[in-house]
Amino acid sequence: MYETPEKKLGPEEQYLIDRYGDNVVGLLKYGSMAFGKPHSKSVHDFWVIVKNLRAFHRANEDFYRTELNVPSTVAEQVAANRVAPNFYAIEKYGLRMKIAVVSEHDFARFCRAKMMFVKGRMQKPLRVIRTTPLIEQAIEAARREGARHAVNLCPPRFTTEKFLYELCSLSYRAEIRPERKRAKVQSIIDASRPHIDRIYDPLLQSMVDVETNGESYLDTRSEQNRWLERRKTMGYLRRCKWSSNTIRLIWRNYRTHSAPITYIWHKIIGEFEKALDRHRARQAQLSRNRAD
Repeated sequence: MYETPEKKLGPEEQYLIDRYGDNVVGLLKYGSMAFGKPHSKSVHDFWVIVKNLRAFHRANEDFYRTELNVPSTVAEQVAANRVAPNFYAIEKYGLRMKIAVVSEHDFARFCRAKMMFVKGRMQKPLRVIRTTPLIEQAIEAARREGARHAVNLCPPRFTTEKFLYELCSLSYRAEIRPERKRAKVQSIIDASRPHIDRIYDPLLQSMVDVETNGESYLDTRSEQNRWLERRKTMGYLRRCKWSSNTIRLIWRNYRTHSAPITYIWHKIIGEFEKALDRHRARQAQLSRNRAD
């Protein structure tokens, strides 16, 4: 992996390792507490990749019965986890974190699946605390795919900055999320630039139809091929965003969120505000065109 494992575990990482032991084969930290500028409500975000899914859920039996918005059982959590990662908000001993739980086998499968939910997050920088060859191969596959989609969204001649913006936008285009995309994406790039360059410079260099051109890159595919591939990428992202899987995932996360009504409301308002912003931008462009 291009990321360097943390030498010293923080209290959140130590809690997860102590709690679940060797069953944790992958522990990845992401989000503003790993890269970026956290705010007062930020929590530590982790991917917890386990060897034995049932053993993990058995260890949390009381938590599912007493702490979830909708009480659940070990069997129900195991069944849900086969479809997608399970997310849990944990507040214990003064620690605040959100963990995404998935088996190693399913993690590798999701990184190559049609759904963007997992692989879109793997395309961004990660703090790798624990990993295996299978996990590393899955993340690499997700990033190769993300790099190709990002190139498809770029103009024929593009800068590294344009490529990184399109790359980090992928998961926001493919999901219903409340964040304002442009500011959020730029903050990810600014906060993790050395890490993200180490990941994607080699991938860009390895693309046979992308040439380095001074301080920029040149997509050497024909205009028709570029148009077709861009259209495929845009269609794929729209299908991801408005698929039945998206609705199911929102409902699953609602069931384990500490403030479920607020969670759903932020999703709705966020998408409405982004649509309104796009409408205003189009109207402003039309006004400029008429003035010209």
